[in-house]
Amino acid sequence: MLAKSANTRQKLMAATIRLVAQGGDGAATIRNIASEVQITEGAVYRHFRSKDELCWEAYKRVVVQMAAEKQGLVTSDAPIRDRLREWIWLSFSYYDRNSEAFTYVLLNPPKMKAKDEDVTKAQGRLFQAMFKQAIHADSVRSLPLDVALCHFGGLMLNIPRMINEGALAGPATQYVEETANAVWRVFEP
Repeated sequence: MLAKSANTRQKLMAATIRLVAQGGDGAATIRNIASEVQITEGAVYRHFRSKDELCWEAYKRVVVQMAAEKQGLVTSDAPIRDRLREWIWLSFSYYDRNSEAFTYVLLNPPKMKAKDEDVTKAQGRLFQAMFKQAIHADSVRSLPLDVALCHFGGLMLNIPRMINEGALAGPATQYVEETANAVWRVFEP
């Protein structure tokens, strides 16, 4: 019974991600989510107390997975330019494998409370730790960490956004080198 319950939870989170990615937050009503999973609306509440909890758990699952893929870049001995490129490749590769989850988390995140910052800012903190090391090693131009994160995120996240809008053709990974080179021009010492 626990396996079936866990499986239903996973299906509910996947349906939430899919609905939000395709139609925005308003598309992910409890009624629509339940219909996607083919259960009753009441059954949704046996797994999650509220839509907010369901949205948060779906968000958290994806963010933790994405951050875990990048964790090793912070402690790597590779040059910062290579680590930045690898970060972009990991992000674009994740987008190509699961564009709906990427869109849900990075391009259309649910509204979170301040107490949830450990998860919501996990990737940003990893990036800033990596960048701070590079500043101390004089491997990048010295910038405030928040500014560096804004530059990096802006250059990187616009590729998936433009693919979602149909302005660029996928896959995102075809833009890794060009994006990494643009990032490096901003951060080059």
